[in-house]
Parts: sequence; C-alpha cells; structure tokens
Amino acid sequence: SFGRTALSLLTCGGVEQINECFIPHQSHHTSKPVGAFNRMTSIVGSPHYVAPEIISQSDEGKKSLSSASIEPRGYDGTKADVWSSGLILYAMLFRSLPFGEDLLRCPRYQSFKKWYEEARKRGGRRLSARATLYPIHTESDHADLGPQWFLPSQTTPESRDIIVAMLNPDPIERLNIQQVLVHPWISLQFVKALS
Repeated sequence: SFGRTALSLLTCGGVEQINECFIPHQSHHTSKPVGAFNRMTSIVGSPHYVAPEIISQSDEGKKSLSSASIEPRGYDGTKADVWSSGLILYAMLFRSLPFGEDLLRCPRYQSFKKWYEEARKRGGRRLSARATLYPIHTESDHADLGPQWFLPSQTTPESRDIIVAMLNPDPIERLNIQQVLVHPWISLQFVKALS
C-alpha cells in the first residue's frame, strides 16, 4: 500500500523504492481516476502514533451514536502516515515520544497545537507545507522551528523543521510524502550518504 511503502522508505527502505511511492495503481473495479485516493474512515493504529484527525473522528463518532446515523467524513491515510512517520523520526532522533497516549488531552500536544496556530498566523515556514521546502536562511525561519521546549536544542535546524512540519496538527497543511522526500533535511542526508 502507498502508506506502508512510504513509511518503509522513511525508516529503512532504499532509494530504489521511491518510484513505488508515486506510481498509483489503477483498479479495474472502480471508475475513479488513476491516483485518486479514498478517504479512510477506520479508526486504527497504536495510540501513541495515531494522527489527531483520526482521534477526533473517533470522538465525533462516539458523540453521534445517540443521534441519527452520520456518515464519517474520513481522513487522508497518507497524511496520517506522515504524522506517524514524524513521531517515529522524533523517537529515532531523541529517544522519546513527543506526546502522551491520550493525544487530544495531552498538555504537550495542546501547547504544541496552540504554538502551531500562532506560528501559522505569523506566516513564514508554518504558513503552508510548501513553505517548509525552502532552505532555512533567516532568523525568522529559525523562530518557526518549533517551541523551545519541544525539541532538544542541539538538533539541526533542518531536523527540527521536518519534524515540526510532519507533526502539523492540520492535516491539510501537513507535508505529504512527496514533500517529505524533497525537504532540505532529507536532501542533506542524501548528499551526506553520497559523499
């Protein structure tokens, strides 16, 4: 599947697998165009790694049980995979997870989400996913690399940036897999590997 391939690429896959992430498979049983993705509605995943949009969908589903049957609006599974991959990258680099198991009620998550909303209003690197794809140059870029308490200070600006972008609470503005693969931190890692 798309998400599993992308996740393996970020964690232990090889460069030769990149094309697999971008070649959509057309099913002969559907009238959807090649590359169209279904919105997912299943509530699945390990609690520490589940994206906020999945949890909030689950909470909404519990509230609507008493009312008439409401069709779940679904979520983009590939963006949820980016969230989970961001948590895994955080854990690989810093040997801990950034948020608690009960994400939406976690004080660190609530503070991070508030910081993200304020940073987005200021513009800069948090304005959109695309803005994070440019090299980090200015002092204002450095101010958008996450709250001081969120990441260890000895990390590179690029590693801070990719993690914060992958953990964007807003799935619409979260990086997609293609954007993750061209982020400056990934580019630096490929350059270092080739040297």
